[in-house]
Amino acid sequence: MLNEIGIGVQLYTLRNECEKDFFKTLERVAGIGYEGVELAGLYGKRPEEVKEKLDELGLDVVGHHVPFERIEQDLEQVIYEQMKLGNTRIVCPWLPSEMRNEESYQHVVDVLKEAAGKCAEHGMSISYHHHDFELEKDMKNSPLAMILDSDSTIQAEFDIYWLQRAGHDPIEWLQTYKGRTPVVHLKDRSDDANEDTVILGTGNIEIEKVLEVGPASGVQWWVVEQDECQLDPIESVSRSYRYLRKVEIKSE
Repeated sequence: MLNEIGIGVQLYTLRNECEKDFFKTLERVAGIGYEGVELAGLYGKRPEEVKEKLDELGLDVVGHHVPFERIEQDLEQVIYEQMKLGNTRIVCPWLPSEMRNEESYQHVVDVLKEAAGKCAEHGMSISYHHHDFELEKDMKNSPLAMILDSDSTIQAEFDIYWLQRAGHDPIEWLQTYKGRTPVVHLKDRSDDANEDTVILGTGNIEIEKVLEVGPASGVQWWVVEQDECQLDPIESVSRSYRYLRKVEIKSE
């Protein structure tokens, strides 16, 4: 573990591989050395089947990205599925464009607050994962801060790529919301006009400085994610994993 913080991978990065053969992809992830996976769907498998495979491979479930509509309309079934998976973190991953306004953000807060209460009864939590559209204003006045400040039971899943791309400092957000950021997405950003997501350690985000504040901020898992890969996705997440291990060795 990296300074006692687990290293996982968001399976959205490997979505094409998962579509072809979900369990084979999990085997390859475990073979790289990852300790956990953050799910983005089950690719036609039953939760019990996925749990059995993950246990076989020694992989933890870091969290599960579940669409807002399901959290709002089908929470009991979502909770049931997470119990079968052995997952304790439900993450709202995205809002459609028609919901990116002040009135809708308040509705999101109301839904997530109620969901957080029900999840807590089962030892689970609710987190909100942002992109850049919640960061259009300064930190204090941003929609993301409004969501998080509205209720302390809503946790944050920060994405350091989107924070930096929107002109924010990831370290400031981690320190401000200390104790509410159990899972953080690690991404790097190409040093050109394309602003692509790239293999960790090859872009312009100061990854090591972010890693340094993880323990004091209450981070439990670093999750590698790359929205689009320039190389083979398995090779990309392998290189990002090796980078993190090099950083760990250097810091010892």
